[in-house]
Amino acid sequence: MAPKRARDEDPATGAPDKKKAKHGFRVGPENLPDGAWKRKVTKIKKELITKAKVKKQYAKIKAQKEAEAAAAPGVPIGPVLDARVTEEDNDNNNKNDDEVQGDVDAPAPIHPSRQILVEKGAAAKAARAEQQQQTANEESSHNDANGEEPAEPTTTTTPPTTTIQKDDDEVYIPPPMDPNMHPSRLPKRHRKPNYYEKELALAEKKKKQAEERAAEIARREEEKRQRIAEREKYRKQMAKARQPGARDGKMKLGRQGNLLLDKVKRIVGQ
Repeated sequence: MAPKRARDEDPATGAPDKKKAKHGFRVGPENLPDGAWKRKVTKIKKELITKAKVKKQYAKIKAQKEAEAAAAPGVPIGPVLDARVTEEDNDNNNKNDDEVQGDVDAPAPIHPSRQILVEKGAAAKAARAEQQQQTANEESSHNDANGEEPAEPTTTTTPPTTTIQKDDDEVYIPPPMDPNMHPSRLPKRHRKPNYYEKELALAEKKKKQAEERAAEIARREEEKRQRIAEREKYRKQMAKARQPGARDGKMKLGRQGNLLLDKVKRIVGQ
């Protein structure tokens, strides 16, 4: 007798499940248009991939170091130090601190040529101060003799910085510098970039188009309402004109004629 055929639902004899296709992890929606948001999502995804690679490499190196430390006997794992080694290190550090302190307390001798320049500079500074003091004394004595008030000392003030409004952006104008300074060393203030300039311009354009469409729809609705009101008014007037008179029971042809004449004029004018 032939063996019975196994059911397809049997997991032991059934066909193996198909492997699902692997997809990379996703950051944000996939249907983003080309623009700032898509660039931002791509940047975040690259940063996450880089961090994951660094963590994986770090774990690999750490496991390798731990295996090497476990294989070498007598070598402590981690920050475990002998007390004797710690004391020796402290003694060496104290000696180094004493040597550095001694070097600071005893400054190195100045070179003779430098000493001469220092002395000349001090002498010139003292002579200049003495000359200024003498000039000030002479001016004060001259003013006292003439009965004039002493002049106020002149102080140099730096001109204030200014800004110019241009295209909704403030352009910084630095104060005047030394004319001998190279242009490349002058301070510069660049315009701050606007990362969403294209998106904002497109949004403004779409907003204007939507406003124009809304205005056109409102205008058409108003014209339609006026036409309906005019037709209703004409219908009521014509119904009233067709009513028979109270005296003789005849229709009022004069009123109908005026209404029909207005209708003809309106049609011809269109």
